Amino acid sequence: MESDVRRKTRILVPLDGSKLAEDALGEALILGKALKAEITLLHVVQIPEDVIGQGATPISIDEQWQAQRGRALQYLTDIRNRPEWTGVATQVAVESGNPAEVILDYCRRHDIDRIVMSTRGRGRTRLKLWALGSVAYKVVHAADRTIVLIRPMSDNE
Repeated sequence: MESDVRRKTRILVPLDGSKLAEDALGEALILGKALKAEITLLHVVQIPEDVIGQGATPISIDEQWQAQRGRALQYLTDIRNRPEWTGVATQVAVESGNPAEVILDYCRRHDIDRIVMSTRGRGRTRLKLWALGSVAYKVVHAADRTIVLIRPMSDNE
């Protein structure tokens, strides 16, 4: 006998703290409400390579990660708490590593159906995108699920 219970659609919105990345939020919100989907706001923190010093006391890589993670969680929570997100099943997640690789891996691990993300510019050629290491470009070419790309509304990158 088939189950009448369907799994909710899962949407991932990668954000990097920029206004440009946030251009994807409107479309994600529309899709999320229309599909009654679960939305995950994901921020990828690149791992620091060096121990930095603050005054006489060096700050360890773990301490740097914890500080960056805390700021990222606060940023995502602030978005989730905006009035327009009321009633939308929204989670926040912070991961570390190479952004494109983390996005793709997160999708596999969490059975994400759609990725909604902003692109990094207007009118760029494939060669320029590849040379610049565009996260969106890498995700589009490696993902095995639906991707909704949003052209930036702002010129600020």
